[in-house]
Amino acid sequence: MTTVNSEDVRIPKRAREAVARHERVVVLNRERPVLAMVHPDDLAEAATRRRGRPVREVAAALAGTAAPDPEFANDMEAVLNSVGRMPEVPWERS
Repeated sequence: MTTVNSEDVRIPKRAREAVARHERVVVLNRERPVLAMVHPDDLAEAATRRRGRPVREVAAALAGTAAPDPEFANDMEAVLNSVGRMPEVPWERS
């Protein structure tokens, strides 16, 4: 991470106050976001937070679902057979 002294950058008072309140501040240049300022405590929290769900929770959810239909493959084969021959170039206009 690169650090910059506050003496080298002019940060408006309302931006400093927002960061102190743990609000994120986005700096715009020509209406486009170019910089985000966050409180250091929030940055550390985001780094330790994990995304998604624990594997144990996902496994429990999957265990409660219905078993696969053994006839599904046969049904799909019957559908494909009823459609007929597939074109050599499927994305070509029919």
